Amino acid sequence: MLGKIGYDASWLSSIPWKAIHYALLFLMIEIVTFAYGVMVFILLYQTYIPTVKLERELDLVFDTKCNVRTGCPNVCSFPTANFSVSESGISLLTPKYPYMLMLNLWLPDSIHNRNAGMSIITLELYGREHVLIQRFRKPFSMPYRSSEVRMISNILFAPLYIIGRMKEELLLSIEMSSSFQFDATQPVLEGRIIMESKRYLWSALELKIQTTLSGFQNVLYYYPQVSFIICISVVSFLMNMIYISSILLYILWRFLKKSRNPELSKVKDEPKPENYPLCGEIDSEDNSFSD
Repeated sequence: MLGKIGYDASWLSSIPWKAIHYALLFLMIEIVTFAYGVMVFILLYQTYIPTVKLERELDLVFDTKCNVRTGCPNVCSFPTANFSVSESGISLLTPKYPYMLMLNLWLPDSIHNRNAGMSIITLELYGREHVLIQRFRKPFSMPYRSSEVRMISNILFAPLYIIGRMKEELLLSIEMSSSFQFDATQPVLEGRIIMESKRYLWSALELKIQTTLSGFQNVLYYYPQVSFIICISVVSFLMNMIYISSILLYILWRFLKKSRNPELSKVKDEPKPENYPLCGEIDSEDNSFSD
């Protein structure tokens, strides 16, 4: 039909269709290999990396109904903050990993806080059915700064104080535990923080839960791009080695099969002449000679 309309289709026969077929097959195999490498990386990251860091900004609450006014006005009970480290009843922390528990408490640099003295802050961790798993208690106090240091600091940072970029407060970091671990049978689901003092004024409270990684976990978590490239390269190398080994084994099997039956293959491949007599014709000729 193309020849009738004057279209030259001879160039189609010169295209190496077999080479294109093998190239497309190779491209499809490499795409499948890449997708498999991505799946392996995601599965490895989800199963091998624990919850490394967890931060919670907490609000301390207290009772305001009391008869005797002691400490801060209207603070009639120890300030308390509840928090959760679970989703749908499943703990966000990984069992048998050492976690560092840190409290960051911001205290205004006021005369009231400087005269509040020492106090105790408590961290309680609970499991299922509100069962107490661990309790940590640490003392704290307002960091001491002399009047000269406060005066120099106020002069240097006065512009930032005026425009609101900085606040006249001090950060107090309290390490509640350096290596807290729990078992999978008693997962940590929630907790509570109690400041055992009614005299302190505070502006913010933050809980930090963090673990330390080592070896391949460290590279996998802090350098995910490098880990992704390494994982894809290793998976591609292994899969390509499997493909090449399979092809070589198939070729070897064909070669051994052909070498075992050389005569059969020759007879099978040998062409027959046009005037080759059939079996019935040969029998008839033999009978005629015998007569």
